[in-house]
Amino acid sequence: MTLTSLVFALFCVIALIIYFIVPKKFQWIVLLISSLIFLFYGNFHISTIIQALVVLLPTYFLGKEIEKIFNTKKSRNLLIIGIAIILAQLIYLKYINLFVATANHICNLFKIQYQFEFIYRNSLIGISYYSLIMISYLVDIYRGTCKSEKNIFKFALFMSYFPILTSGPFVRYGNIKEDLYGEHKLNYKNLCYGLVRVFWGLFKILVISQRIGMFVDTIYGDLNTYTFIFIIMAVLLFPLQLYTNFSGSIDVIIGISEIIGIKLPENFTLPFFSRTLTEFWRNWHITLGAWLRDYIFYPLLKSNAMQKLNKKSKEIFGKKIGKKIPLYLSMLVMWTLIGIWHGGAYTYIIGSGLLQFVIMFFEDILGPISKKINNKLGIDTEVFSYKLYQVIRTYLLFAFTMIFFRATSVSNAIDIIKHLFTNIQSLFNLNLMFNLINNIGLDIFDAGMLIISLLVLFIVQLLQRKGNIRDKLFKQNIVFRWGVIYTLIFAVIIFGCYGVGYDPAAFIYRQF
Repeated sequence: MTLTSLVFALFCVIALIIYFIVPKKFQWIVLLISSLIFLFYGNFHISTIIQALVVLLPTYFLGKEIEKIFNTKKSRNLLIIGIAIILAQLIYLKYINLFVATANHICNLFKIQYQFEFIYRNSLIGISYYSLIMISYLVDIYRGTCKSEKNIFKFALFMSYFPILTSGPFVRYGNIKEDLYGEHKLNYKNLCYGLVRVFWGLFKILVISQRIGMFVDTIYGDLNTYTFIFIIMAVLLFPLQLYTNFSGSIDVIIGISEIIGIKLPENFTLPFFSRTLTEFWRNWHITLGAWLRDYIFYPLLKSNAMQKLNKKSKEIFGKKIGKKIPLYLSMLVMWTLIGIWHGGAYTYIIGSGLLQFVIMFFEDILGPISKKINNKLGIDTEVFSYKLYQVIRTYLLFAFTMIFFRATSVSNAIDIIKHLFTNIQSLFNLNLMFNLINNIGLDIFDAGMLIISLLVLFIVQLLQRKGNIRDKLFKQNIVFRWGVIYTLIFAVIIFGCYGVGYDPAAFIYRQF
């Protein structure tokens, strides 16, 4: 049941109608039943039921026990047990084949004539999301920042709340419990705001992302046929495909929750206007970054081992350099985990993990040097032209790292990079270029529609920089306001790509 399917739309309509007509004290039960239907839709097996219970039951009971014996050594041991159970299932269901592949590579390296078999298993949707949410729940109780949930069925709703299972965002129990279990009336403003957000998300997914996907898939699927200019275009367009796909799904999720009356955290704040990759990641997948910062990076940086390393590094390298070593080591661990979280493959570990760390490491190292050079040359870093240069540079760096994210393997990523610098002479072969243009996966209409929709996206994002665009829209007169809304709705209905040449169910982040 994907976010763009008719089944999902009908599911949401029915769930919302029932939600608002039942007595308010039973509304959370409607959400629970809806979430369980979504969780097990098309995947209702004894194995998936066990998977859910393996996380649900230990987390629920351990959370209550940790709260009961708060701030004791035993509570710490229970926290470790809870995290170990959650991670054990996550590793087995999602990452076991990464270990198998690694073992096979080692066997090949040492010419050992043995290959381990890959393990294929059926797993629940959103396992990466609810696993981290459950870990944060236990840690927050251990830290005393939230109380445990006493009702196991309400806790099951927190774990399985259906909109966030597909793409997040990551929520924390203390921030969402009042809305999740609260009583809500159907609010006209929430309904209008939510529907606009939903259709804006569908516009990004169906009108923009799917068309880019047609082009990118065509080019990446036949590197030997297409010349370097097409490969460059595919590399540059893929971040936009990823962004419109992912942020569009988040828009749909936040919009549905807004109609209900549940406020979810934002996951994007105009990342492509960022001037550095560090700033970019503060604006991209915000809730994942915040989760890793609060539960991995800061605890690791403040750990006794890192404090000892900090002291030793300062003695050896001096205060200025020494204090950076624990920081960089903690960053390396965090970014490696980000790469691992995205998928059980080395392409994700490199593309969305290690390369991001390397670039940010050099940004930090070279930042002071760059500042001195700019000051000596009298370069004004606050003028539009310099900011534009920084934004373009950041986009190009991110696009390069996403080659690995998009590639099917590390060798495939290297092959793509090689093709970026080959067959340059084919640019001057007009007959070849013309033939290739006619087979890039997009016809003239789709190409024109893609350009127009990207322009619309750019204009909307420019307006968003100056405030909430929906607030501005609903302050306009009724003719203009509803004219824009109906234009958006009909644009999705008429110009959306519904399985023609590209599968609209292929959400990039659904696999995580």
